[in-house]
Amino acid sequence: MIDPKEEYKQISEDWRHRDNLTWQLPSVVIVIGSAFTAAAFTLDIDLQYLYVIRPILLLFGGFLSLCLTCALKENLWYQIGSGEALIKIAQNKGDEIPTDKVRRIIRPEDLAINESMKQLRKKHRLIGSYFFIFCIFVTIIIFGLSFSSIVESVCQLWEC
Repeated sequence: MIDPKEEYKQISEDWRHRDNLTWQLPSVVIVIGSAFTAAAFTLDIDLQYLYVIRPILLLFGGFLSLCLTCALKENLWYQIGSGEALIKIAQNKGDEIPTDKVRRIIRPEDLAINESMKQLRKKHRLIGSYFFIFCIFVTIIIFGLSFSSIVESVCQLWEC
């Protein structure tokens, strides 16, 4: 059996690590989105190639942004689980944490939490949930630009 103080310390370290990722991932999404968008719209190449390369660059940037946004969602989910585990350990209810899983990697459903996501975000004061919404917004913009670029390419191909 793990000492509750040691387990609390380990889960706290994991929570802090996830909190760092929560702050870093949105900035990476911005950098990737900006870089691919800038590259797509400032390329100085022949128009026949531009109409092929621009949508590819934007789709790739959107795909990376989508992947990072999904990673942020998972990170926040596990951060909530870690926060709930810390609360249980602090209240001397560590036996309510399942022992069949790695106790440092806990999802809220592992702890049978009956609170809504809104209640959990408020309880844990997760600013990262706003970052998640922001990342979704950036991803939608990049995919919107790629869609409009594809439409523009098709129109140029058929000379609409």
